[in-house]
Amino acid sequence: MELSIPNIYAHKNLKLLIAVPLILMVLGIYFSSGIILDSTLSGGVSLTLQANTTMTPAQIASAMSSRYGIAGTSVQVSQGQVLITVPENKSLSEAEGYLLQIYQYHSNYTQDVVNATAYGFALSKSPSNKTIQGLYSQAAIGENDSLIQIRKYLALEIQSLHPFVGNAAGNMTSADSMLASAQGLYSNASNAYKSTLLADVASIVPFKSYSYQEITVLQSSYFLSQLQTIIIVAFVMISIVVFIIFRSPVPSFAVVFGAANDIIVALGAMAILKIPLGIASIGGLLMLLGYSIDTDVLTAIRILKRHEGTPEERAYGSMKTGMTMTLTAIVSFAVLFAISYVEYVPTYYEIAGVVLFGLIGDLATTWLGNASIILWYVNRKNRGN
Repeated sequence: MELSIPNIYAHKNLKLLIAVPLILMVLGIYFSSGIILDSTLSGGVSLTLQANTTMTPAQIASAMSSRYGIAGTSVQVSQGQVLITVPENKSLSEAEGYLLQIYQYHSNYTQDVVNATAYGFALSKSPSNKTIQGLYSQAAIGENDSLIQIRKYLALEIQSLHPFVGNAAGNMTSADSMLASAQGLYSNASNAYKSTLLADVASIVPFKSYSYQEITVLQSSYFLSQLQTIIIVAFVMISIVVFIIFRSPVPSFAVVFGAANDIIVALGAMAILKIPLGIASIGGLLMLLGYSIDTDVLTAIRILKRHEGTPEERAYGSMKTGMTMTLTAIVSFAVLFAISYVEYVPTYYEIAGVVLFGLIGDLATTWLGNASIILWYVNRKNRGN
């Protein structure tokens, strides 16, 4: 059953229609700056507990947030298992960054030591060689600079780890001793954090056994870069396929614009509703991307390739059918979003939220933006003929 709606294209005021999705795009870009990352992309700890509890996931998350200051925790409960995902500890995250810097400067120091030794041996044979003298001096300066940087980042790491290791002091006698100190302090701090976290969790949800998995900042950065690559590759492939279908830049632009705008609107809604960007929500964005491309391509084909009636009538007919399909999908995802919110199922909540608000934005993007751009293109082309 198709919707009974007026033909918005009859008055041919296309510029006014296109303005609506453009405004949504600007709002989406503005709000998306406040989007948050979940533990898979920002680092954190996943705890799987074997426990029988009468507490709901929301109650467990609230208790950890209010009693222990562990905000942003997600919880899932299923058949004697409790899965708790805790965001990365800020102190450990900072310390890991400093440790990575120490690794880098230690590598530089080692290379400079090797170079200085080689150049020193060469100088013993050719003491007056200016080139070798310069290279030796450069290597010696590099050694000293690297030692200064290692010492600096070790001090910063110790400062960051103070909540876990107290007034610990690193061995500053050599580059190797400083690296060993940095590694040992970080390991001790990680173990201390693990013990504290398990004790806090046990006081809320007593458990029989557990598994503990930490996602470091380095791992999460890798995941984020890979997901960004996936999105970019998806858009590039879509752009190529769409251009092959239409062999014209304007319809191709309209389709890609529609997909991009839906993603931007969804990201803005995620920031407003505090839906984190993670593996689940990325899956929702890819689902939304596929849905958007489907409706946009079908709309463009119906307007451009068919010949019954006027282009406005074909766009109107496509809109009635497409809006019926989209509204049906919106209702379905709205139900899933509400249920997952009440039952506190983070994965379904994130996927449903992304797709739901992306589809709401798709109503404006497809039928006010995408269709209007294609109609403008068709009318201009007909006038040219």
